[in-house]
Amino acid sequence: MSALPDWQPLNGAPPPAPADAPAGRVVAVLATEGAVAHGWAPSAAIELARSWSGQGARVIIADGVLHRPSLHRAVGIANREGLSDAALHGASVSRVVHPLDEGAFFVVTAGTPVADSGAVVRSPRWYRIVDGMAEAGVTLMLYLNDGESGTAAFLGSASDIVVLSNPDDPPPAAVRDLEPLVRAVTGMGRTPAPEPREEPKAVEPAPAPVRAPVKKEKKAPEGVGRMVILVIVALVVAAGLGYLLVFSGGG
Repeated sequence: MSALPDWQPLNGAPPPAPADAPAGRVVAVLATEGAVAHGWAPSAAIELARSWSGQGARVIIADGVLHRPSLHRAVGIANREGLSDAALHGASVSRVVHPLDEGAFFVVTAGTPVADSGAVVRSPRWYRIVDGMAEAGVTLMLYLNDGESGTAAFLGSASDIVVLSNPDDPPPAAVRDLEPLVRAVTGMGRTPAPEPREEPKAVEPAPAPVRAPVKKEKKAPEGVGRMVILVIVALVVAAGLGYLLVFSGGG
């Protein structure tokens, strides 16, 4: 298995549109399983088509993932008639294309679900579509996912392959024996994991101020109070009697 080109970031220096062969080629944009799992592959394929149209290429990008289409969500349109309808049900290409960036390039959705994705490539209309685009000088970009049914059949029509991959993804199985057709391996890369935030330390509440116990004056029992009163009265009475005795004895 020959080596693939070195990975390069898509947002830094996107691979240029193929220029070493006449216009009208079919370029497969093949996303690895890792790129699909990270969710950036459909948007990256659209950005690649936008970049190539900015370089002067006439581009139509079509969703070849017929069982799990996603290109329509990346551009915010509905998946109604699309690639399968043009190849199998007679819908015209002008009916299934959607202009983007004011007509700078066009997108074709996957279209009506089909049981066998390979039936699209086996259809005679498929070859007429490809030949018509070649005559018009249009580059057809086919967005594909590694491991999906129909991918191998679509790659049989491709003259070039661009792999959308994370930096550490293994080579897609679909390009085995097709390595010479791989023009670039590119992608958005993994989103760095956020740095762990230091949790704020719990602040222990300040101890409540210790208050000195308030001494309560002890109240004399009610019985003791009465006794004291009686003693005082008795002393007063005794003193009065003594005074009377002294006074009477002196008389």
